[in-house]
Amino acid sequence: MDGFLPTFTKRKLLPPTYREATWDKPVSRVGEPERVIIPLQDSPGASHQVAVKEGEEVTAGQKLGAMGEAPACLSVHASISGTVEQIAPLPHPLGFQAISVSIASNGKHETCESSPLSAGDHAGNGQKVLEGLQGMGIPLNYRHLMARESGVSCLIINATEFEPFLTSRHLLLKEHGNEVASGLKVLMEACSVKQAVVVVENTNTSLVEPFKKTGQGTLDITVKGVAQPYPDTAPWLLGEKYAKAQGQVMSIDLSSLFAINNAWVSGLPFTEQLVTIAGSAIRDPQNAWVKTGTPLSSIITHAGGDLSRVGRVSLGGPLMGIPQHTLDAPLIKKAKGVFAAVAFLFDEHRESRFYKQAPCVKCAKCVDVCPASLVPATISDFVNNKLLDDAQEWGLFHCVECGLCEYSCPSRIPLLSIMRLGKVLLKGENCLLGQNIFGALDG
Repeated sequence: MDGFLPTFTKRKLLPPTYREATWDKPVSRVGEPERVIIPLQDSPGASHQVAVKEGEEVTAGQKLGAMGEAPACLSVHASISGTVEQIAPLPHPLGFQAISVSIASNGKHETCESSPLSAGDHAGNGQKVLEGLQGMGIPLNYRHLMARESGVSCLIINATEFEPFLTSRHLLLKEHGNEVASGLKVLMEACSVKQAVVVVENTNTSLVEPFKKTGQGTLDITVKGVAQPYPDTAPWLLGEKYAKAQGQVMSIDLSSLFAINNAWVSGLPFTEQLVTIAGSAIRDPQNAWVKTGTPLSSIITHAGGDLSRVGRVSLGGPLMGIPQHTLDAPLIKKAKGVFAAVAFLFDEHRESRFYKQAPCVKCAKCVDVCPASLVPATISDFVNNKLLDDAQEWGLFHCVECGLCEYSCPSRIPLLSIMRLGKVLLKGENCLLGQNIFGALDG
């Protein structure tokens, strides 16, 4: 069961968008949860630092520690005020136990004093600005941005909504377009990058006027309208198509740009983000501002979800989202949504043939939908037969894991799962962690 309804009819190549329920609906706010879990690691065994101790009283915005190694370590902050309950391995949405800080709310809504980055000695000093953004917990690829030899010449901002159901980017642009554009300007000036490309769906081009105005000076900010959305895992593909400058292309998330503006103007750390809460198990689908570290169970309940009927929950959307094994896992930065589908259980004799894998019929539908121009059926055949070198030669690591091949396959072959398995067999499990859509330190 993949969460797409109806599922007993012949599918088209591309899934429906299911955006109508949240596209123009007013944004809500998830109330402060009883407790939050703030991870200090974004992969198993990753370096981390702890700046608080169990039993300590903390306020919202207070630094709890840092994840990663210098010079690319990222500060981590409390999203609510309360008492530090635990500093221990706790569930992480990427499927491992991460050293995390659990905070029980005291209901006081106390916040730390903040000072805007623009008010300090950061103006005109790109290195200082980047260090300040690190201190605010904003996820960027600092290792490359701070390296003079990195050759980053263009920033790519994917403002398209690739995942069905999700509309958080649309609402962020609609309600906070000026702030997002201002954040892009701050970042471009800090890392001395003159070119940026904003890729947006043709139906949304009216929402990116602030970017056009920001690019009227010395900065070259180009807006590209596209007919079909692109997955976040394919920044190289967008760079090849739309970047004019020579050199390295870096992908930057809209939520990070919004957080950069908040840090620059108000001195606020990254402790809250806009996510879509949707799926067949959600009674009241919506876009909502959610505190980082809020348990998924609290987010689903806020939107009218009945936890007893939830069969599948993904952090992200139904195509590329990370399946969750426990609803105690917290919301992490850069997640665009929480997708929850109802559970349907059938006896074996009642199962539809739709759910059973059949032999490949050589229809090439997976080829037609692949944004990276691969032949997923052939690559998965190589993986199944342990011909991993052949799979790599045919472009296994160019797979952007969008899930369209698996969705469109009439034989129900789990093509995406097989190709992920091939990557793990060749490179190890870490190759699937820290994807561009979720990795805390990725740009």
